[in-house]
Amino acid sequence: MGVRRQIPRPEPTLPTELLTAFGPELPHSESEMWTAMSFVQRSQTLERLRMLLDLERPDTTLSMDKAATKVGVSLNRWYEIRADWEKCRSIASLGTFAINPRTRKLSHHQQLEELAVAVFDKDPTGSVRQHALALGEAYAKATGRPNDELPSHNTLRKFAETERRRRAQGERPGAYVVLDCCACQLPHSDSLFAAFLIIDRGTRIVLGAGLGDPRDSRVGYMFAGADAQDRLSADPLIGLAWADRLEGSEIVHGLDSEDWDAQAGRMQAAGLADQLRPATAARRFGVFVRPLIGARMGRVKFLPGQTAKAEHAAEPNVDDLVRFLAEVGAYNAELVEPWKTAERRDPPAGLMTLLGMLTNG
Repeated sequence: MGVRRQIPRPEPTLPTELLTAFGPELPHSESEMWTAMSFVQRSQTLERLRMLLDLERPDTTLSMDKAATKVGVSLNRWYEIRADWEKCRSIASLGTFAINPRTRKLSHHQQLEELAVAVFDKDPTGSVRQHALALGEAYAKATGRPNDELPSHNTLRKFAETERRRRAQGERPGAYVVLDCCACQLPHSDSLFAAFLIIDRGTRIVLGAGLGDPRDSRVGYMFAGADAQDRLSADPLIGLAWADRLEGSEIVHGLDSEDWDAQAGRMQAAGLADQLRPATAARRFGVFVRPLIGARMGRVKFLPGQTAKAEHAAEPNVDDLVRFLAEVGAYNAELVEPWKTAERRDPPAGLMTLLGMLTNG
């Protein structure tokens, strides 16, 4: 087993208002809300926090009506916000945190998920297009809605692809992993970043992830490997029904394929000669991300066709990486439950050795 390289996890620099309100150790629930906020939401949150903290000072000269005017709400609304804050000291009490888009579920989505199961049962070998068309027909029949009120073809196709991926889950976690490099956009940002992901093929769980430069993919995968080591030693991945051994793995090299030539000898010396087989598809970037995760991971949008344009990729800062990893955690949370087990099982030794080699470059 490889020696684990200690790479510190990035910690965002928190505003003084948050540290004053919650102390140096920001609760996890508050950190998640802060991470998910847009720039405008954060600005509004800090403004309201400043007013509330000022009102808590014994020597304050700030009045309630003046505070309400400064934050731009009515006096009645400001009294409600302060009462909510005193009852529960949380960002959620400030009225600036909108429901996270990834948690919204439209009323007809549940019905589409159920109908997709029946469509696949009837024609398990059909194409995604055939399944999407059949799903539209089934939805129209079930609801009695006219064609102009049906979900769009792209929406129907999304549910067909989701059901297809769900049925492809046959392998236990850790049996087969794929490593992919793909351009992406983060929430609240127009910049282009390069994502490096280690994905479990059977469950679609992201074992590790990082942001980097496709011209130096070994470093990108090094951070993804370190992230995977952290995730595999903590909830929610620590309690999965792991496979007994790593059966196989594939990798998408960045724009530095020649730098990986020496990796084959190291893999063979570690007893992993058949692992990390390079993906040879002509359009290799995103070749695993698109079928396993889809066009989006929560609020992260994947843009495989932009990956090769490395000169346009932004250099991620700590806040970018924290927001990206938060999306990974939220994505995984929706997938792990079927693979939980009361019996403690360790990830395959081959997988841990593989991660150790990636992390140590």
